[in-house]
Amino acid sequence: MKIELLFFDGCPNHETALTNLKAAMSEAVVHEEIEIINVEKPEDAAKHRFLGSPSIRINDKDLEIIEDDSTEYSMRCRLYKNGDLMEGSPSRELIKVKLSSTQGD
Repeated sequence: MKIELLFFDGCPNHETALTNLKAAMSEAVVHEEIEIINVEKPEDAAKHRFLGSPSIRINDKDLEIIEDDSTEYSMRCRLYKNGDLMEGSPSRELIKVKLSSTQGD
């Protein structure tokens, strides 16, 4: 399983995303390395398929967004749906569900 965390410097939510990712991996009994990618400049956004900070991909698939030809890659902050709230990092539960559904792929 390939796990990536992408962010840009100055993102106030990437540490929370990393904490939630590690907790979800522990709960889902996933012992993979996390590749942490700092997207440094706008020109790198397309190269890294960067959907905003923070982003987590599991086996090259984003937690929420399905990429297609109209997907915009850019240096922006991201929001994630958590129940009725929009938050700046994905919840541990969202990550755990995606990890569990990906195991065995």
